[in-house]
Amino acid sequence: MLKNILISGLLCTFLSAQSFDKFLQQAIKNSPFLKSEALSIEQTKERGEILTRYKNPNLELEYSSFNQDSGSNENGYSINYTQPIRLWDVENNRKALAKANMKTTYTGYTQKRASFIRDISLLYIEYSRDRMLLKLFDEEVEIAKKIYDISFIQFQNGRVSKSVKLQAQLDYEISKSSKKSFTLTSMNSYYRLLKVAGINKEIMIEENYSFKLNADLKNSYNPDIKLLKTKYYQALNEANVNSRSVEWIDVYAGVESETDQNTIRVGVNIPLAIFDKKSQEKTIANLQASRTKFLIANKKNTLNMESNRLSKERESLLNLKENKKDILTMELELLGIYKEGYRMANINLLQLQDIKNKVIKTKRELIQIRTILNQNSIYTNYNKGNHNE
Repeated sequence: MLKNILISGLLCTFLSAQSFDKFLQQAIKNSPFLKSEALSIEQTKERGEILTRYKNPNLELEYSSFNQDSGSNENGYSINYTQPIRLWDVENNRKALAKANMKTTYTGYTQKRASFIRDISLLYIEYSRDRMLLKLFDEEVEIAKKIYDISFIQFQNGRVSKSVKLQAQLDYEISKSSKKSFTLTSMNSYYRLLKVAGINKEIMIEENYSFKLNADLKNSYNPDIKLLKTKYYQALNEANVNSRSVEWIDVYAGVESETDQNTIRVGVNIPLAIFDKKSQEKTIANLQASRTKFLIANKKNTLNMESNRLSKERESLLNLKENKKDILTMELELLGIYKEGYRMANINLLQLQDIKNKVIKTKRELIQIRTILNQNSIYTNYNKGNHNE
């Protein structure tokens, strides 16, 4: 059953594999995680409206009835209107804070989006590696089968012993078993990719996509640093808002009518900032800005070190890749010679199996080098603000 599924999957891959670029755009569009994060922008926008809106006025209505000593009744009433008024500069400070909050939320969303793309790309590289390794297992099984077929014919012709034939058969069976075991690993990496992408149906994806390195950008475009910078200015704006111990005064007006007089009142209610001067709130916001400034400096230092490491790693990997390709060329030539020599009984089985194992090992190492180079590109591009879109 599993064999039929694999054959069907490989056929679908050949006929209708989706490009990684298209798969990535589909994941970004359909991801419930990103959709949830996008709503935070709307939430912050509404919070900004709350932060900058005016307070409602108060209207007080009162009716009075007076009983005179003479027994007669007199009526009176009062109407009072109060409007909270925001002081000068408070509105500008609050609008600036609302704008800073909005920018921080949007930058936070783009940072999460960039991290999502980075993680999807890394999972794709694992999927691609496992598909290539699975094909390499097919190749190993095919070579082991040819060696076993030659050994079987030679055994029937009396040119090799039964133990040699059994050894070739054992190597062939072990190769098939290893492939079946690795098929499960490849399947897990495929479904892990779909799960993180938020895609709930099986689709076939191209296997050989390579990530290009963008060397034009600087670390200052890093999404983590951009987010920290917006948080820094957000804290400064919050400190500005808290710098005013008094933000509102109440302006009121009232009319009062009694039996023998009418009174008009107009006045201002001014809070006295004697005990609560909001100095602690301002200090906390300034301390947060200072903390964020240190975090930015630390992140820049970390990124510079990481950029140097990735650059040196890439240079070493490219040199190693060329070296391994040269080795593989020689090993493949030697494998062809040994296969023919084994067929003619000039080479023993152990020598042939040894060079076969070396060929497979070198090809596996080249796949691993390709994987690390792609991971290197993904991390380098993310650090420099290129999100591999």
